[in-house]
Amino acid sequence: MGFYYGSSEPPPEEPKPGCLDVFLITRAMFGILLWPMVAITLVVVDAAIIIWAFATHPALALMPLALTAVAVWLLAKWEQRRNPPPGL
Repeated sequence: MGFYYGSSEPPPEEPKPGCLDVFLITRAMFGILLWPMVAITLVVVDAAIIIWAFATHPALALMPLALTAVAVWLLAKWEQRRNPPPGL
């Protein structure tokens, strides 16, 4: 049986994907997802520490709240340096 276009020979077989392809795709996905997952984990751990400290003593919760506020402020300053507002 012939083909409609080209020769009557079947096309050459392409190599089948192997384990190396799976490892490359997995590494690429972990490379993409690593930092967002670290950030989510740190936010959850920070919230748990704040809740625990607040349950222990309300004044004790001020330390992790202050550290969180400083971290958010530093992140905002870092982002502002990386992407300055238009017109500056």
